[in-house]
Formats: sequence, C-alpha cells, structure tokens
Amino acid sequence: MLIQRGARDMMQSIFIEPTTGRKYSLENSPYHSIEAIFNHQNFWVNLDPSREIAELNMDFQKDVTGAWEYVMVTMKKGEDDEEDEEEGGDVGGEELEDEENLDMPPPWSPKLIVAAEKFNDGTKGGGKTLFYKKSKVDFYPECKQVDGLVKRISLYEDYKRLVVKEIRSYYSCRKDKLVVRRRFPYQFKLCEHYESSAANSYWKKLISVDGEYRKLYFFHHRNKDHLILR
Repeated sequence: MLIQRGARDMMQSIFIEPTTGRKYSLENSPYHSIEAIFNHQNFWVNLDPSREIAELNMDFQKDVTGAWEYVMVTMKKGEDDEEDEEEGGDVGGEELEDEENLDMPPPWSPKLIVAAEKFNDGTKGGGKTLFYKKSKVDFYPECKQVDGLVKRISLYEDYKRLVVKEIRSYYSCRKDKLVVRRRFPYQFKLCEHYESSAANSYWKKLISVDGEYRKLYFFHHRNKDHLILR
C-alpha cells in the first residue's frame, strides 16, 4: 500500500506492508519495482516496470514524462468548459464529439459490512491478548462475560511469564458494583474495589488473606451506622 505525502499531514510518501503492518520509506523498502498503482478514481500503469523504485517518478497523477499511463479518463466539467472556450467553439462547422469517459468497474467482491459491536470488539471472538515484558493483558467485550470481566492484567516475576506475581481483573455491569479484583497467588491475598451502592452495603474495598484476616472498608456516606472499617 502506498500513501502519498500531502494528504493526512504526511510529510513523505511511505509504503505499508499489509501482511505485517510495517511501514517503509521509498528509499528503504523491500520492493524492487511497481507495475501499476490504483485508487478509487483511476488506474496508472508503469510503462517501464524494469526500473527500480528509486528511479521512478512517484508523482504519477501529474506525470508529464510519459513514465505512467492512466486508464480512466477523469476530466472535470469545469476543465472541459475551459478547453472549449480556449478552442473558440466548433472547428470547420463540425461538432467535436466528446470523448466518452470510462468509470472504474465495481469490485467483484460484495460490499463489506461490519457491525458496530463487532468492530468495537476488535477481533472475531470478541477478545484479544497482548504480551509485554513480564506481563500479559487480556481484553474481553463488555457485557459478554458471565462475571462481567472486561480486562485482565497478569504480572509475572520472570521474563518467561511462568511465576505469577499479581492478577488484576477489571469488571463492568455487575450488580454488586465490583470494578477491580487483585489477586496475589503466592501471598494468598485478595483485594477487591467496589463502586458505591446500597446492594453491597456500600463496600469500598475488601482485603482478605487466607487463614489470617479479612478487612472491609466502607464509603463514608454509609447512613445506617457510619461504619468505616471492619
């Protein structure tokens, strides 16, 4: 894919390899030559495909050297009227036949339609996983998991991601208003954070260590007994 400079605030023309998503400059690209270029309006053919990219004039839309040949005649109405005025009307009393413009043929594939919810999911299954140094992030579509899970971050002690240090789970659309759950497997520790809601007696945070203690923090606007910590 070729993106020309000028449009989209591009300072220089670049190539984008569709299979990898990597971008290359015209001077440092893995391609040898270009046989043809097309967009939604026209189709340009390189008359000398043996020439390397560095030797090509990439301004093919305004080419005057004859290196590129367009296929579709795209002349605007205003330009056509100006040429008629410069020619001074008919020549020898004979009317000049207008050159028939060719249109780009429709694509052979059906029109691509992507539902908004599928587009927001990002992937076909609605979830994706990203790997970072000593961490992993899992994304899930909103309101599609049974427990309301939307994101999970796993932190590791080693670079091979074998020893789990902490697991952070983010939730949405839950009745108990749970938003974040943090688990520390090797410490047997659990921390939960809630939104303010009467459904869970205005719990703010829960800290629990198996076999040792359990702490409950409440929001300050708890009206019944004004309890803050238990």
